[in-house]
Amino acid sequence: MVPIVSKLVSHADNADNGIAIIAEDREISYKTLAEKIFSAASRMLELGVSRGERVILSASNTPSFIYGYFATHLIGAIAVPVSPQTPEKSMEYYIKKVTPKALFCGDNKIKYSKYNYPIEELDGNKVNDKINDLSSLHDNADIIFTTGTTGEPKGVVLSHGNIVAAARNINTFIKNTSADREVVPLPLSHSFGLGRLRCVLLAGGTIIISRGFTFPRELFHALEKWRATGLSFVPAGLSILLRLTDSKIGEYSEQLRYIEIGSAPMPLDHKKLLMRMLPKTRICMHYGLTEASRSSFIEFHESRHKLDSIGKASPNVKIRIVDEKNEDLPPDQKGRIFVKGEMVLKEYWKNKTLTRENFKDGWFCTGDVGHKDEDGYIYLDGREKEIINVGGLKVSPLEVENILNHHGDIDDCACIGIPDPMGITGETVKVFMVSMGKNDNLPSASDLKSFLNGKLEPYKIPTEYEWIKLIPKTSSGKVQRILLKKMNEDSKNI
Repeated sequence: MVPIVSKLVSHADNADNGIAIIAEDREISYKTLAEKIFSAASRMLELGVSRGERVILSASNTPSFIYGYFATHLIGAIAVPVSPQTPEKSMEYYIKKVTPKALFCGDNKIKYSKYNYPIEELDGNKVNDKINDLSSLHDNADIIFTTGTTGEPKGVVLSHGNIVAAARNINTFIKNTSADREVVPLPLSHSFGLGRLRCVLLAGGTIIISRGFTFPRELFHALEKWRATGLSFVPAGLSILLRLTDSKIGEYSEQLRYIEIGSAPMPLDHKKLLMRMLPKTRICMHYGLTEASRSSFIEFHESRHKLDSIGKASPNVKIRIVDEKNEDLPPDQKGRIFVKGEMVLKEYWKNKTLTRENFKDGWFCTGDVGHKDEDGYIYLDGREKEIINVGGLKVSPLEVENILNHHGDIDDCACIGIPDPMGITGETVKVFMVSMGKNDNLPSASDLKSFLNGKLEPYKIPTEYEWIKLIPKTSSGKVQRILLKKMNEDSKNI
């Protein structure tokens, strides 16, 4: 294996010199991409960025971001991709944590003049192919901050070996080739979008940048004009697309060879609908973390009878379900999910304690709870820290949510554990719900309890029900239960 940036340079030397990037209908060849990477690297060196130093890249989906990302790798520095929507307080946190040599940002108004340079500075024409490729598989490539569903963001350190191993595993499962042209409407500053960028370019294919699912006309234009063979999205993106365009995605069933979905749970109804609309497409959904990219995969058509699972371990990855003594559990018993593979993070940035706590004998503890069935399919039962303890009996929020989401008046919901007011069970279940839009005559708590009777064990049935306007989620669609807990505490203090 070689670092991905090294592979990109070799693609540029190929005789056919294919198209690497399409942005706003502009084609960028692999030769031009390599030249732009070298030019961006030259600019970074002029600004004093050197090997091992951190570079924050905060911009929307533009070629400049891509040039800067790989230029950082080329000179042996460490890329820190950050969303352009990052609040000022969070940006200050990231800067304090990584002490960057430079910050390249798409918004000139950001208040970090000491660090900040326009991202457009990395889209120059100064060709300098004399720069040495300093990237090494063992060196740090990226620091990616987790979105933090339950607490303070953690800096996940990925080596060049980690990211190329992840891309290799994903391409093996999805079967990416140099003939693929993929529309990516995901933020490239997020680990999923960044992963798709690396995968497509590693395979020698073409990545087509799109602004997102809120611009469906642009997305369908890209699919049509460039005869795209691939598409990637998060479940929330599909929900938006279905709401705005109904089943139009089905019109591309003959040309879409594959789809990758990930980052958050997907309603079973949407999985089945997608299968009907795209009967010949490989519909691949992954499970993973920023720390362990794409640990498992499921292809919907091949595993149509296991759609409620997260599939099986990805190529070159091992997954265990263990008990509190770190011993393997038999099928159908819930336990902690451990993962092993070359794509697993190197460490947490400047946090040896956290790194040590999350590794056991070379296996990474995901913090998730799940089980395997007799056929080896893995089922996700929730986050270990989010499991609700009702008098010693464990309740997975996902299990309760999956049933309530089938209620005709509920558009979305999320459960948390709250202190038992009677002081008997320690915790009880509370559910926050979003209505389908009809705010009149919503079902009462007793109505909802009746709906759940017979579908859940009595201790799993929520004792409190609250209607809210929106379930707080991260940009990738993960429920922020810590915010729901705060909402609950604030309401009690009024």
